[in-house]
Amino acid sequence: MIQNNLKKIGLAFLLAIFLGFSSQITIPLIWVPITGQTLAVGLIASIFGLTVGIESLSIYILMGWLGLPVFANAHAGLSVLLGPTGGYIWGFLVYILLVRLINRDHNSWQLGIANLSAATIQLIIGAAWLMFAAPMTLPAAIENGILPFLVPGLIKITIICGITMLSWRYLPKLNPINK
Repeated sequence: MIQNNLKKIGLAFLLAIFLGFSSQITIPLIWVPITGQTLAVGLIASIFGLTVGIESLSIYILMGWLGLPVFANAHAGLSVLLGPTGGYIWGFLVYILLVRLINRDHNSWQLGIANLSAATIQLIIGAAWLMFAAPMTLPAAIENGILPFLVPGLIKITIICGITMLSWRYLPKLNPINK
């Protein structure tokens, strides 16, 4: 049991590092960059599930809060978590939870709907936070915090679903149904 817990913590730590590296893939925009973060969170949530997902995201947030440059553009600190982009990071917790709640049967349709729903809610949380942290009006928050991410988000969701279904097929132990 202790060995299993150590493996799970090790996996969560590795996934947090993966998330930190993915965060450095950025396309700068005015307020919030397009990053590889969402792709990484979607993969973690879809392939590894709720517990490992929440643990890895918590480690990622803790590393950034402690000053390790894991957030987008190698930023770190409480100022990022409370600043204009902080809502997107906190929204990742909801993303992971929604993927688990919606994708109960672990099939391709549920996987796609789960990631689409989770990404949408995460964007709404991020834009709402942006509206107050920036501060800006609701139309400006939608224009800067949601609209630029719609097409990239759909591309990321397609990639997430493809990689997840391949992992379920070729690495059956990763499919929660087989656990």
